[in-house]
Amino acid sequence: MPVPTASGFDLKGPYIQGPPGARFIYLSWGTVDDAKTFELFRRAKLWLDCIPSDVVASAVDQGLLVGCLGLTDHNGNPRCAAVRPPFIGWSAESAK
Repeated sequence: MPVPTASGFDLKGPYIQGPPGARFIYLSWGTVDDAKTFELFRRAKLWLDCIPSDVVASAVDQGLLVGCLGLTDHNGNPRCAAVRPPFIGWSAESAK
């Protein structure tokens, strides 16, 4: 949920973590067994502070913020650690 601030928006929600100015969401990698139990083996931190304020404002108007990233690193392993541009691109799209 975007909350208006003096400098733009503060993104908040049940999956968003971190303090204002350092918010992020996790992209979790794992396996699911036959009992539907998820076992985490790696995760990436998608930083929200690098989203341009005009993209956030447009996403508020259009209803959807989209992050597009490759899911593997240069070695072919699952992407992990901190993810910021140029490894992720943010855009606004219509939620309809």
